[in-house]
Amino acid sequence: MRFGKQGGNMPERLFPLLLLLAGLGAFGWLWMLGAKGDASAGWPSVAGVVLESAIDARPMRGGGDRDGAEEYLARVRYQYQAAGQTHVSANRRFPDPGYGRNRQEAEDIVARYPVGASVRVWYNPANPAEACLETGQHWTAWAGKAIALVIAGVGLMLVLRG
Repeated sequence: MRFGKQGGNMPERLFPLLLLLAGLGAFGWLWMLGAKGDASAGWPSVAGVVLESAIDARPMRGGGDRDGAEEYLARVRYQYQAAGQTHVSANRRFPDPGYGRNRQEAEDIVARYPVGASVRVWYNPANPAEACLETGQHWTAWAGKAIALVIAGVGLMLVLRG
């Protein structure tokens, strides 16, 4: 259904706006996580101990040549004491890169953090329950921000083209 030559139909006008907002929202969220990763380098650190270190594998979703393939995640859980309390965390870094297709990379992370190992833990002094084992932004934050800006740019272009 058309509303006239100038108005266009509502879904056609809504999609570019949603694309723009989704791109800007994703960029903002990744900016926040990346900033937290950068800030973690200045956080105080304490000794901790690895409680769990294992590889989680799951089938990939998405169809096509991905069906039947697996993706992997190194799960590392550790304990530390900060601000007079014992805390447990599973954050390796900010943002957490999540699942990936490279099993060797997951195995390398698990080997770096074996159960019972003593580790250096950086914790947020404003929220001692928030911690990480590796400081700085993961490269996926930069890649994600670039993709989010492209999506927002396409949405803006479509909104302006109207």
